[in-house]
Amino acid sequence: MAQRVTIEDVVHKLWGRIIPLVFILYIIAFFDRTNIGFTIVPMHQELGFSYAALGLASGIFFIGYFIFEMPGTYLVDKVGAKLIIAIFLAGWGIFAILVGTVTNIIQLYVYRFMVGFMEGAFFPGIIYYLSLWFPQKWRAQAVALFMTAIPVSTIINGPLAGYIITTLGWRWVFYIEGLLAVIFAPITYVLMTNRPADAKWLTEDEKRALLERLRAEAEEAAKRAKQSIWSALANPVTIILALIYFFWISDFYAVDIWTPAIVKLATPYGYLVVGVIVAIIWIIGLIWMVLWGRHSDRTLERVHHTAIPLILGAVGAAIAAAFPTNFAALFIGLVLMTMGILGGFGSFWSLPTIYLTGAVAAVAIGFVNSIGNLGGFSGPYIVGYIETATHSFVLAYVTFIVFFIIATALVYSLKLFKQVQFEQKV
Repeated sequence: MAQRVTIEDVVHKLWGRIIPLVFILYIIAFFDRTNIGFTIVPMHQELGFSYAALGLASGIFFIGYFIFEMPGTYLVDKVGAKLIIAIFLAGWGIFAILVGTVTNIIQLYVYRFMVGFMEGAFFPGIIYYLSLWFPQKWRAQAVALFMTAIPVSTIINGPLAGYIITTLGWRWVFYIEGLLAVIFAPITYVLMTNRPADAKWLTEDEKRALLERLRAEAEEAAKRAKQSIWSALANPVTIILALIYFFWISDFYAVDIWTPAIVKLATPYGYLVVGVIVAIIWIIGLIWMVLWGRHSDRTLERVHHTAIPLILGAVGAAIAAAFPTNFAALFIGLVLMTMGILGGFGSFWSLPTIYLTGAVAAVAIGFVNSIGNLGGFSGPYIVGYIETATHSFVLAYVTFIVFFIIATALVYSLKLFKQVQFEQKV
């Protein structure tokens, strides 16, 4: 008698088939999103671009990204992930390569905007794609594994970009890392499967078990879908979550993109050593992110686990502001800031479903992500503007402190609202 296929058996197969590809693609996406951070100093020195202009070029990516987020997700739904992701993967790779050819600041603005525009479909498209494969019980874990690519990308790119700049020059960072995206476009088209019904690597029994589970969850969600958009957007919890994420992501991309330049300008080290230092900082941040996320899951507590990393980030920014010329202190400050921007991701994305239900929570998550990512424009630009105006990063660190504190206060303001799911008290 044939053994009955369980949903657990199917999901076990999904881990090895779905997650590795999207994980690699997100690493490549983050290469092309943030590699400008490793080239800020040589671009300033060779092309004469001000740090304010380079901060704007770093952040303008997120304007293009914001514009195409929703249309991109719509295309993934209507056309299919494999074609849309492959096309836009090649698209952002081409424009990322073009960033390496710039000779004036307008070209840099245009190409960075287009990299963001082409990447706009990727993150929300993949989140939607994962929802087509993973039932609710495993979906958060799938998203968490996918998002671990964020720190991993910087850990890899620190030494990689440093080596490329040292041996070939800064332009080759964009040529090589943009080419990676172009190369993976056809690979993605071949390896990615749009939906479970199309999966030749699942048996008919496995398809049936997965589709029945997903269909049942979709029907349950549809019952609550009416008015979910307006219910979500009118809910003060949604607004608070969006503001938290905006200030948090402002600090996130400011720290992520500017750390290589901060280290380079504060030390006599070459670009390869700077890249290794950046990687060490992010390795510590990744370890903290994983351990703190597991502690949050073990205790089932989310609010404090979101706020405490932000407080650590504020402490790190204060140390950097107090001792901007002492590299040992600055290194500790950068480590704490990186822990601050990474530590609360898992607990934060659990908050919408603690305070909101069903489709309202789903719409809120999309809104929060869209608004929050605009912080990717403001954060890097503010740092560049301040450095150009004051020839120092001290006021930028003070701005980090303010944003970390605002985000922390907003997190604790959620305590004023009724929870719809159980959360442990600590």
